[in-house]
Parts: sequence; C-alpha cells; structure tokens
Amino acid sequence: MPFSRPQDVTYTRLLILLCLLAAPAPIAIAQQGTDTAIIIAQDPAPEDAAAEAERLAAEARAAAEAAAAAQAVAIAQAQAEAEARRAIVAAEIARLAEEREALRRAEQEAAAAAEAERLAAEARAAAEAATAAQATAIAQAQAEAEARRATVAAEIARLAEERAARQLAEAAVAACMDRAGPASAEVPVSEAAQRAVFARLRDALALCQEAVSLAPEAGGPLFHLATVAQARGEHREAVALYDRAAAAGIGAAHTRLGDYYNFAIGPIRADLDRAITAYRAATDLGDPAGTTTLAFMHRLGRGVPRDAAEMIRLFRTAADQGYHFAQINLAQTYLTGEGVPGGADPALGIPDPRAAVPLLAAAARGGNLDAALGLASLYAAGAEGVAPSPAMRLRWTRAAAEAGHSPAVAALAFLREQGIGAPADPVAAAQGYVAALETGEVAVEDLRAAGGPRPPAWERQTAIEFQLILQARGLYQGAIDGMVGPGTLGGARALAD
Repeated sequence: MPFSRPQDVTYTRLLILLCLLAAPAPIAIAQQGTDTAIIIAQDPAPEDAAAEAERLAAEARAAAEAAAAAQAVAIAQAQAEAEARRAIVAAEIARLAEEREALRRAEQEAAAAAEAERLAAEARAAAEAATAAQATAIAQAQAEAEARRATVAAEIARLAEERAARQLAEAAVAACMDRAGPASAEVPVSEAAQRAVFARLRDALALCQEAVSLAPEAGGPLFHLATVAQARGEHREAVALYDRAAAAGIGAAHTRLGDYYNFAIGPIRADLDRAITAYRAATDLGDPAGTTTLAFMHRLGRGVPRDAAEMIRLFRTAADQGYHFAQINLAQTYLTGEGVPGGADPALGIPDPRAAVPLLAAAARGGNLDAALGLASLYAAGAEGVAPSPAMRLRWTRAAAEAGHSPAVAALAFLREQGIGAPADPVAAAQGYVAALETGEVAVEDLRAAGGPRPPAWERQTAIEFQLILQARGLYQGAIDGMVGPGTLGGARALAD
C-alpha cells in the first residue's frame, strides 16, 4: 500500500524480519515501488537463514531506501504535480474568480447602466413633465397676468370714466351753484333782491338741469329746480324735488317742505306735524329760515306749544347766523314784547329797546330797509335805554332812501324840510318829495308820514320849491305861494300816477 512518510517503510521492514524468524518455512518476498512481496522458502537451512536474513534485511533496507527515495521522488513529484495542479487550480480559480468578478462587474455595470438609463429616462420624463408643467404654469401665469392686466386696465378705464364723469358732474354742479347762488329759503331783503334771485335762476336753469342729469343726488341743483317748479305753480314736482334735495342734506329744502305743509300751498294739504318735523330738520341742519319759522310756530302755538322763551331762543339762533328777518323780528320782540304774553316778561328781558338797536343795525347793514327805518323811528322818539338822536335818525333814513326804499325817500325829504339831523334844505326836500311820488309807491297822503299821524304844516320855502317843480312839469297852474292846497295836491297826484 502507498506510504506517505519514510518512517512507515522502516516499520514495515522490521515487521517482515520478525515474520521470517518465526516462520517454519521460507517465504519469498517481492517488492515493487512502494509495494513489497515477500516469498519465504520452506524449510531453509538454519545457518543460511541468518545470512539470508541479513542479506534480505540489507536488500530490504536497500529496497526500503530505494523505495523511500522513490517514494520521496514520487512524493516530491506528486507534490510538484499537486503543486502544479494547485497552481493550475489556483490559476483556474483565480481565472474563474476574475471571470466571475468580471462578470459581476459587467453585470453591475450593465445593471448600473440600465439603472442609469432608467434614471436618465425618468429624469428625462421628469424634466419633460417639469418643462410641460412649467410651460403650463407659465402659460397660466401669463394668462392670469394678462387677465389681471385686462382687469386693471378695465378698472383704470372705469375709474377714469368715473373720475371724468365725476369731474364733469362736479363742474356742472359748480356752474349751476355759481350762477344760481347757494340754496336758501330766506326771505329776500327787498323786492329787488327777490327779482335778482329769479333772474339768476333763469340764467342758471339749463346749467342746473344738466347738473341734476349728471349728478342726480346733488342737493343744491335739485333745490334750485324745485324753486323754479314752485314759481311755475308745478307744486307736486316742486315737492318731489325738495324731497330729494332734503334727502341730500339741504336744510333750505326742509324749510320749503315745511312751508308746503304749514300753509297748504297748491294741492298740498296742511299737515302741521310734517311741517314741524321739516322745520326741526332744517334747524338741525343750520338753516336760519327754517329756524325762524319754527320760532313763529312757537309764538303762535301752531303745531307746538306756545313758548315765548323757545321763540326768543330760536330767533336768536337765526339772528346770530345773520338772517335779517330773524334779526328784525327779535328786535320787534325787544321793542314791543310781541309774542310774549302781556308784552313783558322780566325773566326773559322783555321789553328791552336797547337790545333791539344792534339787531336792527345788523339787519339794516344786511340790506333790510325796514330795519333801517325802524332804527330811524327808534332814534326819532327814543325809548328806554335809547336816547333820541336826530343825527342817527337822519343817517338811517338816508341809508334806506339811498338804497331805493320809496317811503324812506319821502321820509328823508321830510327831515330835510324840517332841518332834522342837518340844516334844512328846501330844494333837496322838494326834490325828494317829487322822487318819492315818481316811484308810484308813495301816496300823496303818505308823502309826509314821517311827521306822524298829524304832521306839521309845510315849510313855506319847501312848498314853493315843490310848486315850481310841478309847474315846470305842467302839473300845476296855480300861484307859487307856498300854500299847499287842492291845486298843489292835485298836481302831486298826477305826478304819482
């Protein structure tokens, strides 16, 4: 059997020798390579046996050595071959490992390439989707921006139109109000002032109509159109327009509505509750005409309790606003106690002529000629707290006369005739009497009413100057004697006519 180590051969040889010594017959041993065959002859001679054994042992040793050498060679060769095979195997393993590694790398690379391709495809798809989404978003944003621009442009255009329309409306309203004047329900200070109001309204009518068409809630133009409608007798139209103006906050419109319901103007039925409500609304809005009328309502106890204190308070409120009608009526209350039960009330400070003076003066300066004549009358006779003053009487009479007040023209002529407040001037007096008669507003019987119910006789020189003027006009043919009788008075009447 094959041996893997030299010591195994030596052990085997010793075993064989022991068998030879003990065996009864010779045994033949044959050895080839690492395998040994022993042939033992039967029945050898004893003396030869030892020698043979020695020989055989030597041969065995030699054979063993040769076998060991051969075995060593074989082992070496086998080892070499094994080493070679191992090298080949190792090389093959290495080659296979390399191939496997190469295959793995190739597979990894292929997988990586496939993954990369997949990722690239996904990236391309994502990029395309993102590009498409971006394009959609951009298109949407552009559309929205365009829509916003269109909206903004439309809004700008609308605002521009509104602004232009508003400016046009404001300009129309301003033009109406500039031409017609402020909305006012106040009593004009004179007939001339009343005529001037309607003249302005005629001039402003088209402008105010245009203003209302462009600004339907413009209170001022509505009020003026209502005033025109009222003047034309179109009372229902007037009330409708006053209602709109009142809703726009025009105090004077409330006053006019109050007048309609207070005095039952035209087809409008009297309604004192509505009238009082309107006057109070006008008062709250600061309209002096409405405040003054509400004072009269308290004076008369019409629709409200009679209340002298409230009357005076309301008159004072309107007077402080510069309303001449309130000033002259409050002055009259201070002078005569009008509207106060019994004509006097110390708690209210009534009467108080001195308090009437600044009120009459303010009204006179505002153009109320009756107030000027009232002052002249007050200074003619004087009153408690007010001393008579011919100079002040002349001053206020002249002021009224110069303003065109016909009775004041006659009164100024009387003062010049009598030399009151200034030296007598017969020529100026006569001319004044003629001027008063020429107005057609002063009767011959009232020509010298400033002298009281029983005026003094004519001053002779003034009468002569008067007769001369009548004669020059062909109205008097009598003697120029300074005696004012039927002939002189007849000429005067002809002049007045």
